Amino acid sequence: MISQRDLADRLARRDPGAWSVVERVQDLAIADELRALHRRDHRTRLAITVHQDVPRGRGSARLDIDPFDGSAEDLVDHAISLALTAVGPAWSSTPPAAPAKVDVVDADLVKRELDAVALGTLAGLRRPSDLDITATAEVLREKITVIASSGFHTSWSATALRAHVRLATGNHSLALCRDARRADDLGLDLAVTDAAADLVHLAAAGPPPTGPCALWLGPEALLHRDPHRDDDLAAGGGAGAGLDHGIWAIFAHHADATVERQGLTRYRLRSEIAPGAAQIAEPLSITSDGALDFATRSAPVTDDAVAVRRFPLIDRGIAVGLGLSPREAALRHTDPNGGVRNLVIAPGSWPPGPSTTTRTIEVRRLYALSIDPDTGDASLDIALGLEHRPGRASPIPFTGGTVRLDLIGSLARARRSHQLLRRGAYHGPASVLIDRAELLP
Repeated sequence: MISQRDLADRLARRDPGAWSVVERVQDLAIADELRALHRRDHRTRLAITVHQDVPRGRGSARLDIDPFDGSAEDLVDHAISLALTAVGPAWSSTPPAAPAKVDVVDADLVKRELDAVALGTLAGLRRPSDLDITATAEVLREKITVIASSGFHTSWSATALRAHVRLATGNHSLALCRDARRADDLGLDLAVTDAAADLVHLAAAGPPPTGPCALWLGPEALLHRDPHRDDDLAAGGGAGAGLDHGIWAIFAHHADATVERQGLTRYRLRSEIAPGAAQIAEPLSITSDGALDFATRSAPVTDDAVAVRRFPLIDRGIAVGLGLSPREAALRHTDPNGGVRNLVIAPGSWPPGPSTTTRTIEVRRLYALSIDPDTGDASLDIALGLEHRPGRASPIPFTGGTVRLDLIGSLARARRSHQLLRRGAYHGPASVLIDRAELLP
């Protein structure tokens, strides 16, 4: 069985340009009603990052390792070989900085048996009598230790929970997924209540009323997740990268320094993110905050031993910051910041509700969300929407239809609610209104 110390010792002897080794000692409990499964796993996961210096530059590689994968010597040799196949411009690692001060552990989960927490999450789930509900709960407790060639060494504890719930009645069903660091932040009862109400609308839904409209995106549309694409909760100590960002993920992608350096971003630093974005009444501001207590993408340091930092991405419609890996920071002669992590979106003053002057489509649930990361073009396939018309007392539910948007331009000019939503890796307005859109068949 390979240990973190085995890998570190072997890397020290080989002496590449720089390296780090991450160990995750994990305790995972799963309770799954659909498969009648109840399981408890204790495991250790390792990862090594190697930066190999050669006369023509520096190459980098990362390996995720099971402790029973082989010998430390073979794995280190393999990582260095991979690094040598990806040599680019030379750069030097920066000295280690102080880890972020952030709380990512639920103290109650440290004391309790995880089996009981997983089973209790399902037992305590609100279950309306007219619905068929099946659920899965996963609870993770882990200790993460990072060692780097610079002599840096730190460790911390973290917790994570995930719940999948499927609600069905008649011929209709809805699925929801929630991630959190603390049990109290899952919010399953409210999620089930909202989904149950949406199932009533879905049962009465007609065809999509196509044509021009204002678009009102609620919480489930803003933070849509495809449950079939979720990562393993224990793979990285929490939710997968970008999954909790929903439609805002386009800004996380374009704030990646590698993407910006390659000229693939829609906007450039110190310029407007879209024409007129800085001139509207409430310009958009977005911050990456990897030190946000109990957010799912928070951590003191990254896997390559870089201190996580809070930094602005967009300030009042102007692009002002980038997520900087060690390599990108070195090439730009500045300090790394841990990359884009949790997104904090500034709220607006819009009181959520339909327009008083034009037809409004309220998107309650999406069937699918497709975003082109380079262009920012997106297709929103609607699972449940409500059509509001001025002078009509009640909205009319519908299902189907697609809205195509330039996400960057649309969100730059959208009206943002004053009501805040904190979920997973997102902290921002609970809904937005896009004045001009078109619902397609």
